[in-house]
Amino acid sequence: MPQFSFDQPIERKGTNSVKYDGFGTFQSDYDSVIPLWIADMDFATPPFVAEAIKKRLEHPILGYGTIPNYYYESICNWFQLKYGFKPADNEIKYIPGIVSGIYKLLECLTDKGDQVLITPPVYYPFAQVIINSGRKVVETPLQLHNERYELDWDKLEWGMQEAKVFLLCHPHNPGGRVWRREELERIADLAIKHNTIVLSDEIHADLTNKEFVHIPFPSVSEAASKVGISLMAPSKAFNMPGVVGSHLYIMDELLRDRVYSYIDNNGLGIGDCFTYDAIAAAYKQGAEWLDECTEYIQGNVAYVQDYLARHIPKIKMIVPEASFLIFLDCRGLGLSSTEELNEFFIKRAGLFLNDGAMFGTGGDYFMRLNIGCPRQLLRQVMERLKSAVEKLNV
Repeated sequence: MPQFSFDQPIERKGTNSVKYDGFGTFQSDYDSVIPLWIADMDFATPPFVAEAIKKRLEHPILGYGTIPNYYYESICNWFQLKYGFKPADNEIKYIPGIVSGIYKLLECLTDKGDQVLITPPVYYPFAQVIINSGRKVVETPLQLHNERYELDWDKLEWGMQEAKVFLLCHPHNPGGRVWRREELERIADLAIKHNTIVLSDEIHADLTNKEFVHIPFPSVSEAASKVGISLMAPSKAFNMPGVVGSHLYIMDELLRDRVYSYIDNNGLGIGDCFTYDAIAAAYKQGAEWLDECTEYIQGNVAYVQDYLARHIPKIKMIVPEASFLIFLDCRGLGLSSTEELNEFFIKRAGLFLNDGAMFGTGGDYFMRLNIGCPRQLLRQVMERLKSAVEKLNV
């Protein structure tokens, strides 16, 4: 018997939500369009996370704080529960966020003008951060085979020959691909060969489907431990991105010392007084909630997959192996431009998704759909899409 409900609709408009109140800046039909874009879910944040924040507010002073030991203990114990091993406390380091963390790691590990490798289509801030930090983007695009993304190994090695850093999206966003152990080992071997650091964005890791296994990159092999840095957070899994807190996992002592010193010297190694308690509560009490949430999301995936096959066969989907994002292949609609595709979704279907083109090479004529929502809303979404497609060629 499920302990938690994910079917309850929650009104989010007027709460300073980026998802609901921010997307109106992109188009005019704010009230009639359903937002299904930015990657947060429409489920209530777990009650034990909210209770941890309330408990902290019982103290009348919100003063400067230190990082409590139980914060690190909760993360290390979560590793044991989810990944089967327990890192040392000093292998975990607080950082405010993943994207800002990547920016600072690029500053720490590279010089202006250095090359940084990405594998598009991929999480769009990767390219933005590289450019904004004065580094150069190098691309080795993924290959789509039978609606599943694969690495192009020859091109990947070519890219690593000059790249100082490889930004790995693990699991992949927007494709939902969980990279296998043998793939990660091969990446690590190439990184050792070409003296490349691998920054592994693992923010969606805890939403990996039960039939797949997520492996934190530094732990995959001895080679990976020497070149790998994982960037992790509970924000996606427990729907708490408004709580600013992430962490690094670094096994290599020399790499760790270099990075930690840079973070501390730049004032990034400390969070606010709510962060630690909220994160510790998620990791200490969240296993059952997360299992139920992941199962519900998989029900949503199955629903969309079946609905498309039955009613909208012109749109294909990449079945995600992790998280609540589906990359829709809309090439079968026969639209003449990505602008026309966006207009179709917004104006005709009344749905606001992420344009696949923003994820870079290979993303044209795809759309990223956020299915982290109650099933009844998802039914409405698919019915709108079906109706719009039926009218497309009338």
